[in-house]
Amino acid sequence: MGINSYEVMYIQAKDNYPYDVHECIEKLQYVISADDEHAGAHCLMGQIYNEQLQNYEQAEFYYRMTLYLDKNYVPVYYQYADLLINHNKLEEALKIIDIGLKVSGIDVAQMVYLKGILYERFEMYTTAIEYFTESKKRCFNNSFMDAMDDNIKRVKKKMKLLKKSDKKETKRKSKNKKEKKASK
Repeated sequence: MGINSYEVMYIQAKDNYPYDVHECIEKLQYVISADDEHAGAHCLMGQIYNEQLQNYEQAEFYYRMTLYLDKNYVPVYYQYADLLINHNKLEEALKIIDIGLKVSGIDVAQMVYLKGILYERFEMYTTAIEYFTESKKRCFNNSFMDAMDDNIKRVKKKMKLLKKSDKKETKRKSKNKKEKKASK
């Protein structure tokens, strides 16, 4: 049994992305018309809608369709979670990440990193650092580990900024209380 022509087209579509988006879309449309249950084609179409067309609703549709067709299709978990995080759908993103962590073959370091980004968006900086550190423990390449170090540094800077602004706010409130007492 050989590879179907639509599988060949899907491979060609993947090869064309992101260099020849027009050709990629044509091939994906062919694949989806030949096999409307092709999870990879739906996922790549979602990626195109997300990254190239900035049509996030349509991207989300394709990512959901991918999960409906194949809950074990690993690439969709990274892309869909990232889309949800970038659009502040944090509770949904957390669910997708948690489900993805149970999928065989998932890059756990990448998923834990996404959890770190999610908690950074929640402004739960200590928790974000914990996830970035955990991601370092689970990764297998130095550049990813260096990126986690950079993420940790960035979050620590945010924590310092937050402490400074909290101190200024406390001083301002204290000054306002003193002024109110003096005016009475």
